[in-house]
Amino acid sequence: VVVFILLFCFGLMSRAQQKAMYTQYMFNNLAINPAYAAVNEAFSINAISRHQWVGFAGAPNTQTVSFHTPIKESNTFIGAILIRDQIGEVLTETGGYFTLTQRVPIGEDSYLAAGINGGISSVQANYSNNYSQSPNSGNDPTFKDERKFRSNFGLGVMVFSDKYYVGLSSPQFYSRDYYRDLSDLATTATTYRPSYMLQAGYLLDINDNLKLKPNFLIKYVNGSPAQYDLNANLLIKETLWLGASYRSSESFAALASI
Repeated sequence: VVVFILLFCFGLMSRAQQKAMYTQYMFNNLAINPAYAAVNEAFSINAISRHQWVGFAGAPNTQTVSFHTPIKESNTFIGAILIRDQIGEVLTETGGYFTLTQRVPIGEDSYLAAGINGGISSVQANYSNNYSQSPNSGNDPTFKDERKFRSNFGLGVMVFSDKYYVGLSSPQFYSRDYYRDLSDLATTATTYRPSYMLQAGYLLDINDNLKLKPNFLIKYVNGSPAQYDLNANLLIKETLWLGASYRSSESFAALASI
């Protein structure tokens, strides 16, 4: 199954240096919950490219590629996510995360899955290239290029069938920054606050050619107000998804997927 997502507005949000969040998460659930790898029993690959504020210098853009697959005919699944996230004209993060998921049947058509993810990314800040014409930029430590490595560990659980899913996860349960130029990592590493996510969705058959899939996602980071996403997508002839999304107090989005 190959899914290409086209997002027409407000495709992805990032606050401070916390983990990026996706408006089109319902087509890229592996980035939200590592347990999602157990949902499909076939090799699946997903590609997303997001370009916000096109035409403006330094406009954010993000590309992700993810895949997941069962190990032979077992209830064990593996997956991976590759991401490139450019924020403005200075910051670029590139990295990869691996997932391992196990599922067990809990009914005739339902499963319980648990998964973990882990990986590392490189965050590059190219201050000197962008501010070379600023006065004294060559001697000012403010304009010194910076590179750091970020590790991340996450986990999640999910109950699902071919009609519904409910998941609870913390894709950024433990994350730290390590600076390249400093030797004392114990005192210079930056630890991030865990993020917690509750999500659910249901697939409703309207007729032979139309299916409706409402979804919601609630996100919480300690010290910040909870945020929720409400989504509805219409599947036409098992080929084309069309939908809309609302993020609390922030944005509306139009979604399409083939």
